[in-house]
Amino acid sequence: MKGQLDARFICGASSAAQFPRLPYPEVAFCGRSNVGKSSLLNRLVGVRKLARVSKTPGRTQQVNFFLVDNWVTFVDLPGYGFAQVPVAMQRQWARLVESYFQQRSQLKLVVVLVDLRRGLEEEDRKLLDWLDALGRPFVLVATKADKTSQSERVRGMRRLQEQLAGRSAEVLLSSAKTGEGIPDLWRVIKRYCAKGE
Repeated sequence: MKGQLDARFICGASSAAQFPRLPYPEVAFCGRSNVGKSSLLNRLVGVRKLARVSKTPGRTQQVNFFLVDNWVTFVDLPGYGFAQVPVAMQRQWARLVESYFQQRSQLKLVVVLVDLRRGLEEEDRKLLDWLDALGRPFVLVATKADKTSQSERVRGMRRLQEQLAGRSAEVLLSSAKTGEGIPDLWRVIKRYCAKGE
């Protein structure tokens, strides 16, 4: 995928009742609040301000739906693991995300973002365990590759592979800043969205 795609915001849902009824396969994006999720979404579609980017972690407070080229829906889920968000709000987000994962029959793939420099943390592991239990396929995307040296990349990817031992998920390296890994992620997305068609 090259250049700018036809991508538009459909709606933001703060409850399961507000999830839209759409006929397209869905790809959900989730990760820690400061992992660069909005930046990666924007880079994937070539639209700088499609998903709101903020220096304040925890900005995404709804489940946001974006239609891309009239064939796939990208779903931006609230980030997790940010201590300054009130506990009550964290629980509300958790219930919202749980409802999404449990209810959406059109969900084809979950893109789990982790900071290459940090590796999998406890909340990431819990998410992966939960996705496994629900039978939801996922791909792990290591973000912020542009902020690491070559040796740090090698160590970081090796660590992630070790942390994923026993799981069948792919691990991709990415940088929203340089575009590294974006074509690889698009190939994975297209492969999963074609399943069952």
